[in-house]
Amino acid sequence: MEQLFSKKQVDDFIRQHSLTLLMLKTQNCSVCEAVQPQVDRLLEGYEHITGGFVYMEDVPELAGEYMIFTSPVLLLLMEGKEVYRAARFIVFEELANQINRYHEFMQS
Repeated sequence: MEQLFSKKQVDDFIRQHSLTLLMLKTQNCSVCEAVQPQVDRLLEGYEHITGGFVYMEDVPELAGEYMIFTSPVLLLLMEGKEVYRAARFIVFEELANQINRYHEFMQS
């Protein structure tokens, strides 16, 4: 996953990729640190999805834009629109199912 440092980088990242998994996390968050490697492994098998992450401390305005009240938050975006959200306690089977669904759609 690519680290993003500004709102412009996040906006450009989402705009440049048809299917994006964006992880919003906070520093010193043990759940965030445990989830990110699992998300990285999950994304390895998908060619049509790009992952990125941002620390909320670096870009606090994203909290209001995406209505983020906890961390981590995973947003699956297709063509810039949110199609799936998982927050705090991530159910990886559900996340994988959603990624598969949209990944297959992008391949067709």
